[in-house]
Amino acid sequence: MSIEFIRERSFENNGLTFAAKEWGRSGYPPVIALHGWLDNANTFDRMLPHMENVHVIALDLAGHGRSDFRSRDSGYDIWHDIADVMAVADQMGWETFGLIGHSRGAIISGLVAGTYPERVTSAALIDGYMPLPEEAHNTAKHFARAIHENKRFAAASATGFQDYDRAILARVNGFVKLEHEAAATLAERGVEEIDGLFYWRNDQRLKAASMIKLSKDHLHSFLSAINGRVLLIQAENSVFSPSDKQSEAFDWIPHMEIVKMPGSHHLHLEGQAEQVAVKVQTLF
Repeated sequence: MSIEFIRERSFENNGLTFAAKEWGRSGYPPVIALHGWLDNANTFDRMLPHMENVHVIALDLAGHGRSDFRSRDSGYDIWHDIADVMAVADQMGWETFGLIGHSRGAIISGLVAGTYPERVTSAALIDGYMPLPEEAHNTAKHFARAIHENKRFAAASATGFQDYDRAILARVNGFVKLEHEAAATLAERGVEEIDGLFYWRNDQRLKAASMIKLSKDHLHSFLSAINGRVLLIQAENSVFSPSDKQSEAFDWIPHMEIVKMPGSHHLHLEGQAEQVAVKVQTLF
């Protein structure tokens, strides 16, 4: 039986409130779904109706959608999200669970699965795998850049658009191109009106460099620890094709299947949504 959207949910962790969408009913395999950078939980709206017999919490990650922004003395280094995901699982009472992640959400999924291999049964990674590893000798230079960018973006204001349609078009024509329907789906959850202008509700600090980038050894530690099955779906027309350093790491995960599908980076939200859902369903 195809799953349906059930209700809005909220979760708490470290003083922050996280918004989420619940799909399907309890009693079926539990799954946490994680969206990509500057997206929100609606990214799975076209894909999930083609799945069945799963219970999904699609989360707005910190700084995105309807979830809280991190405090000024914190930031958006990707490992902070691991604890947030585990807090959701714990509050749902899920001792074990699967993951679906797109782009940045796929990277987070891999880190979660490696940190808690005894709890993550499987992970579907949609056009995202691991961050580009950084050489240790670049750490100091990168740290200086991150401090500068975090300060600059903390003081920056989000772009205000004269009307709702212009906010949608900004995503259609953004760095990662989106079909209009896909951008509109994200806008339903991600655009808010303030004083007659329309804004995408994302923390501007998400655009800053991370304070620390993980090295090859760090990433190997996470990914080689994964116990569950992993499915990596690569979009044939993605702007984020894996680098040589990322591709050579594919052997680190013992049980990973790699599938290439037609489509762009957001193939799960565009015309290939059903195709992606059918393949992801095999994990659960």
